[in-house]
Amino acid sequence: MSLPSAGAQVRRVINAPVERVFAAFGDAKVVAQWLRPAPDVKLTVLALDFRPGGAYRFAYETPDGQRMSVGGVYLEIEPPSRIVFSWLIEEPDPHAGIDSEVTVTLSQRGERTELFIHHAKFGRADADSRHEQGWHGALTLLEPLLVHGGATAVQPTRNKA
Repeated sequence: MSLPSAGAQVRRVINAPVERVFAAFGDAKVVAQWLRPAPDVKLTVLALDFRPGGAYRFAYETPDGQRMSVGGVYLEIEPPSRIVFSWLIEEPDPHAGIDSEVTVTLSQRGERTELFIHHAKFGRADADSRHEQGWHGALTLLEPLLVHGGATAVQPTRNKA
């Protein structure tokens, strides 16, 4: 019998105000620029309805042509400090069918923001490490985007890419 999954946990201090970091999760054009595990992975935002109960769907493509799609629903949105959403990877990915959950917590630290991501409910340790690496990669792309422009104050909206 295996131990329960602890999930992926990533904490980062971003050199931007909390409102800008929060906004980066709610704008389809901005999300497409950073919510990917590495710079060479392409993200197409197929749908993004950033409000409680709203759905999103993303398509990822690696340089070698592999494709992966993920979708989910926004469960909680509390500007500018908390976002909770489901994360369901689609076939044919090896982690397809795992209905996990992402909780994003943002705290203002002076002019910077402490961002904590807890991606849980995988039930598999290999999914924990894969997603932790993915979130680290995404946050490495996020900070320069915020520092050099890209995400402004965003209210929950419906964006279709």
